[in-house]
Amino acid sequence: MESLPITDKQLGMIYTKERTTIRVWSPLKDEIYILLYSNGRLVDRKSFLMKKDKDGVHEYVLEGDHKGCFYNFLIDGEEVTDPYSIGSSINSRHSAIIDLKDTDPEGWYNHKIPKGNNFCDAIIYEVHVKDFTGSITSGAKYRGKYLGFVEEGTNYKGLKTGISHLKELGITHVHLLPVYDFYTVNEEKDDFYRNENYNWGYDPELYNVVEGSYATIPEEPTNRIKELKQLIMALHEAGIKVVLDVVYNHTYKNYDSNFNRIMPKYYHRMKPDGTFSDGSGCGNEIASEKPMVRKFILDSLKYWVSEFKVDGFRFDLMALTDMETVEEAVKMLREINPDILIYGEPWAGGSTVMNPDTMPLKGRQSHLNFAFFNDNIRDSIKGDTNGDKKGFVQGESKYKLGVETGIVGSINYDSNHIGFTKQPSQTINYINAHDDLILYDKIKKTLPHMAEEDMVRLNKFGFSILFTAQGIPFIHGGNEFLRTKKMISNTYKSPLSINAIDWSLKEKNVDYYNYFKDLISLRKKYKEFRLKDKKLITDQLKFVYNLEGKNVISYTLSTDDGYLLIIHNGEFYSVEVSKDNLQMHLKNSYNETSMDMNIYPIFNENGLVEEGFNVITDIKIPYFQTNVYEIKK
Repeated sequence: MESLPITDKQLGMIYTKERTTIRVWSPLKDEIYILLYSNGRLVDRKSFLMKKDKDGVHEYVLEGDHKGCFYNFLIDGEEVTDPYSIGSSINSRHSAIIDLKDTDPEGWYNHKIPKGNNFCDAIIYEVHVKDFTGSITSGAKYRGKYLGFVEEGTNYKGLKTGISHLKELGITHVHLLPVYDFYTVNEEKDDFYRNENYNWGYDPELYNVVEGSYATIPEEPTNRIKELKQLIMALHEAGIKVVLDVVYNHTYKNYDSNFNRIMPKYYHRMKPDGTFSDGSGCGNEIASEKPMVRKFILDSLKYWVSEFKVDGFRFDLMALTDMETVEEAVKMLREINPDILIYGEPWAGGSTVMNPDTMPLKGRQSHLNFAFFNDNIRDSIKGDTNGDKKGFVQGESKYKLGVETGIVGSINYDSNHIGFTKQPSQTINYINAHDDLILYDKIKKTLPHMAEEDMVRLNKFGFSILFTAQGIPFIHGGNEFLRTKKMISNTYKSPLSINAIDWSLKEKNVDYYNYFKDLISLRKKYKEFRLKDKKLITDQLKFVYNLEGKNVISYTLSTDDGYLLIIHNGEFYSVEVSKDNLQMHLKNSYNETSMDMNIYPIFNENGLVEEGFNVITDIKIPYFQTNVYEIKK
C-alpha cells in the first residue's frame, strides 16, 4: 500500500455547462465504469469505461450539459457511489451531477458573517436539527427541518422557541450535530415523523453531501444544500456562528463501504489478520495517516468551510485522526479563516492498531491552539457520566481540586493545579453533551430521593461553575430549561419522542431558564471570566484558602477597578466568609493596601442582582449555591 501512486488532482464530479469531468482514485482497479442515469427515475442508464492514468486516477469526461443526471461507478460488477459526491439521490443510492450555483439562497454571497466572539468569548450551544423543532411544542411549520430551525417568531404559550429563543438566550455559536449524509435514517418525506425514524447521525455515508431527511424536498439534490445554507445564513444574520460536527474517524459500512469497494483495505486501518481495527467502537476506523485518506479529509473540510461559510468544526473521536493530519487541517483552516473554532474529543472509542505516539491526546494540542473536550472538569462537577458516582455539586469534596483546575482553564496554574492546556482557549468546558446522561437525569440518578426544588438547585449550581470558569463553555440544547431524556444515557437511535426538545419545559422551568440566561449575561458582562492568556489567569485569579476542610471553592479575580469574589458552596449548609480574612487575602495576593472596600452582590440564587444594591457587611452563601460579588475600593 505504501508504494501506491498518489495524486493531487481534484477528485469527484467537476461540473460545467460544457462538460462534466468525473475522477476516482484507485490504482488497484484496472477497470472502472461510469454508469450514467439521465434523470431521477434512475432507470435508463449508459455505461462508459473510465480512462486510467499512471497516478491511479480513473477519469471520464461527459461532453455537454449533464446537470440533473445521476451516476455511480461500476466496480467488479457492483454499483458504488462516489466518496467525493457533493449531491445524491434520496437515501444516498446514486451520486448526483449538480451546479453549486443553483444552491445559493438569495443574498448568500454577500450575507453578513458575524465577527468577534472568538475562542474564550464563545458560548457553544450543541443541538440536533431534528431535536430542535421536532416537537409540536416548538410551534414551527417545518418541524425538525433546516427551515424549521430558523423560522422566526415561533413560540410556546408566548415564550420564544427556535432561533428566537437562541437570540434571547445569548449564545454565540450553534454546534450542529451531523448534517452530512448519514445512512440509518430514511430520507423519504412520508417517513420523517415516524417516531423510530431517528438517529444522531454518527453513521456517515457520503461525507460531502448534505443530509436529506431535514430538507423539504429530499429527492431534489440541490434543495437540501440550499436549505442548509438558509439555516446558516439566518444564524449568521442573527449574530450566531455555526460549527459543524464531523466524523472522519469511521465509516458506517465496513467491507461494503464505497471507500473499501474502490480501494480494498486502504481507507481503513486493518489488523494483522486482515480484519478491521475498531478504535471507534463502530466497526472500523479511518486510516487518516495514509496520503490519499488525508487528502480526502482535507478536501472535505475545505469544501465545507468554503462552500457553506461555516465558522468551526467539532471532530468526533479526534484521537483517531493522526497528529500530522490534524496539524495540516488546522493550518489549512486557519489560513482560510484565522478565527475558526476547532475542537474535538481527545479519546478513541475502543482499542486501536494506531501508533499511540501519533494520537492527538490531551496536551498534544498545546502548540496548535485548538481545543479538546475537558472530561476532567465534566466528571469533577457531576461525577461519572452514567453511573451513580457523585461529583462536587452533589457534595463530594474529593473532586474539589479537579473543579478548581477546571476553573483556571486547565492550565498548569501551580504545583497542585496541573492541567493539560497551554492557554484557556484549548479547553471546552462542559457538563454533558449529546451523549451520556443529561445533567438533570444524572442528578436524579445520584440523588433519587431529593426534592425537585433541590434538584433544580444542583443544576443551577453546576452551570454556575461552568459559566464562571476560564475556557470555552459548551452546553447541550435544552440544558437551559432542565431537559430530560427519561434517564436514557445513549439516545442515538431512541425515538423522536425521547429526543425532541420539549419546549413546554421552558414554561414549567421559566425561573431556572431566566437564571441560566443571567449566567450567560454575567459571563459576557465581565471580561475577567474570559481571560485569554495563561499569565493573565495566574496574575488575576487567586484562590481564597480560609475555608479549609469544607467543600467550598472561593476565589477572586482582579478587575480594572477592584475585584470579583466568586464562592461556590458545595456543602449541605450555609457558609460564611469573614471580611477580615478577605481583606488579608487581597493584601497577600495582590498587595492590596486599601482598607476601605465596598462589597456588592451581583449574582445569587435568583440570577443577576440589580445594580445599586446595598453594600453588604456579611458574606453568607446558602447551601449548594454560587454567589458572585464585586469589591470596589
